[in-house]
Amino acid sequence: MRDKTIRTIGATLVLFGVAVAALMQIGPGGDPSAVSFVPEDLASSSALEAPLSDEAVTTTDPGPFVYRVGILAGVSTDNFWAFYGGEASVWNAYILGPTKPALYALDPVLGSLAPELAAADVSPSLTSNGWQVTIPLNDSLAWSDGEAITARDIVFTFETVRSLMEGSWSEAFPSTVQSIEAISDYEIRIDFAERPSLGVWPYGPGLAPIMAAHVWQPLMTDIDRVSLFALAGSGDVGGGPLVLASIDQSMVTSVANPGYPFETAPDVVEYHIYEDEAAAVLAIGKGEIDSILTPKGLTQDQLEAVASDPSIVVETNPANGVRYLGFNLTREPMSDRAFRSALALLLDREGLATSISTGGSVAYSFVSEANTQWFDAEGAGANVERYSGDLDSRLGSALGGLREAGYTWDSQPTVGADGNIVAGIGLRIRGLEPAPLTILTPGDAYDPSRPLYAAEIAETLGWLGFDVRPVETDFDSVVDLVFTPGKDGLLQYDMYLLGWSLGNPAFPGYYRTLFSADGIANNTGYSSQTFAQQLEAYEASYSFEEARQALWTMENTLSADLPYLLLYTSEITEVYRSDRVAFDGVSGLGGIQGQLGGIGDVRPAS
Repeated sequence: MRDKTIRTIGATLVLFGVAVAALMQIGPGGDPSAVSFVPEDLASSSALEAPLSDEAVTTTDPGPFVYRVGILAGVSTDNFWAFYGGEASVWNAYILGPTKPALYALDPVLGSLAPELAAADVSPSLTSNGWQVTIPLNDSLAWSDGEAITARDIVFTFETVRSLMEGSWSEAFPSTVQSIEAISDYEIRIDFAERPSLGVWPYGPGLAPIMAAHVWQPLMTDIDRVSLFALAGSGDVGGGPLVLASIDQSMVTSVANPGYPFETAPDVVEYHIYEDEAAAVLAIGKGEIDSILTPKGLTQDQLEAVASDPSIVVETNPANGVRYLGFNLTREPMSDRAFRSALALLLDREGLATSISTGGSVAYSFVSEANTQWFDAEGAGANVERYSGDLDSRLGSALGGLREAGYTWDSQPTVGADGNIVAGIGLRIRGLEPAPLTILTPGDAYDPSRPLYAAEIAETLGWLGFDVRPVETDFDSVVDLVFTPGKDGLLQYDMYLLGWSLGNPAFPGYYRTLFSADGIANNTGYSSQTFAQQLEAYEASYSFEEARQALWTMENTLSADLPYLLLYTSEITEVYRSDRVAFDGVSGLGGIQGQLGGIGDVRPAS
């Protein structure tokens, strides 16, 4: 099985309207407010339609296999360059992700790579000309118009990216990739400026989407990146299991690429667009669709709407994401590690994950136990141990750190006879009374768990003597406030509740994006020389074992420094009609939506 899902989604981060590289911003699991719209130049694009069969239909022929998927928004572009380079919404990823090949594809169950365009697993070697890797190519892949996929396409993609691109595209071909040359139609050589780390090979160009040279090269004369992204993609071809066929306001259609030899994709995939999850659930109950793709999954109330239908199967898997409390480290007292540590010690994260988050699990590390390839029980246990113990000992540790940082009370917090904390009175921080603090959070209509978490965090800080006020607003406003500086160049928040989907689980790449001093999504102001050195070691790792050890060193530092207070990971609950479809394997991190609908695994129900 070869799968495009995690490769494509794992290359993007979406702040719902602001796209940057490496992972994906999520709400309860996605953005239920995403608007379904199709630009006029995408409407009824039919240049890629292909006949389903030339054979006569007999009474025993079941006909083409049409897989009907419910989604909550259409594509904002049919131009794959633009999708991967800036318009990296989850909806674009669901639909466009399966249309392009790469040298290697990711097995979402094993977390390993399988050759796709490459004909074999190969490793770089040091030659008289420096570090190189020579890759034989599979000669059985073709674009959906019948043109063979060759070394020319790979070289063209690299040269276009190197001359025009930034963001996700440039990360797919890191600066240490000096050149990619075609030795023959079915063999390429990649030259590196230095010994390539694991993140460069194979997780750089090895997972980069490849574009069709014969389609796009004629359009490259005197063009810039903005102009390229503005082009319509209606004349493009597919090189993965699917090719985009048509787009309208209510449905996007893809068809199987006859030139993709590895797996049997559905003959047709219909992406039916619905206003929200409730409408999609109603449609699956009526038998209009076979499954629903939404990164937030379905709620218990939505499941109850179809619970009486024995043909509807409920599939529950761990979500590849984490919810967290973010701190503005440029403001006091959030800038005090003692403040952040005290909250981490006193907040009952285990109890809240159980009582508030349906199917949630407390998070002390970014890498969850469900990511079996990268999870380390000893490293994760050390992060848990840091904030463990009975309430008396945890309060003692919290107060000790705060006192060292200059915190005093007229009457300091204590554990009362009933086993609960008695709030402190008269808090001063280095002689000054603290100002009221706020926690920004999306409201109950968006995600009921977040306001509850915000209230519990406010109460916990109240025990220490702080006046903390949760502020509920819409999701987009939270994102704008915590990621967009004001006129003074500073971010205007104290704390906030949001979540991240963590991208490619085969090679976690979010640490630089979120926590490097120059990270493009580092909105907390976190800067640590220790972490920077650890990140450099992680990114320079030459083997999986070396990288895994370096990763947990970073996790330990982040657990102690707390630019984020991790709260919980969740499960994703999905449904499909077993009277219509079956899956060879949808269990695992991210579930069906984490595999872009299981395009390579879905088959007609027997």
